[in-house]
Amino acid sequence: MTDFGFAYSADTLNTSASSGNTEYFYNLDILFALDHNRRFNVGWSFYDISQTSTASGTSTTYSSFDMGPAFRWQMDKSGTYSATLGYGYLAKGSYNSGSTSETWSGTSLFAQFAAQAPLGDKFYIGLSLNYYSASYSQKTVSSVESSNSATKSWIFPMLSMTWRP
Repeated sequence: MTDFGFAYSADTLNTSASSGNTEYFYNLDILFALDHNRRFNVGWSFYDISQTSTASGTSTTYSSFDMGPAFRWQMDKSGTYSATLGYGYLAKGSYNSGSTSETWSGTSLFAQFAAQAPLGDKFYIGLSLNYYSASYSQKTVSSVESSNSATKSWIFPMLSMTWRP
């Protein structure tokens, strides 16, 4: 089974100090059934998050690309409802405050509850409620490594699509 989800948000405030925010998140899961009924699935997940905030001409950016194992439970026989849990043991982030660029490394956690309707025999589409949390324990600035205690958490809805062969 292959699962893809995408969320995007953007806003611009045109005031005396113009500001704007753009953020997106997507995930891609490649999962294999563990049982005959295909209700329990295990596989590999990829997550990509990017957020940019601009205020008074200065942009601050955060992004991370994570990957790791995932587990999915199809809650009902028809596959309408599912819960997915992924552990991004390879979380590679970057942060730029407008003057300093940092590279971060750590781990992340992704949890998803999805409700999807079938479109034909193999394709499902719907919405999901998601939780993403990353914790970065190491950073590199100008080729110098040091410890880091940065975290990022986000709860958000997302468009979710699944192909089940």
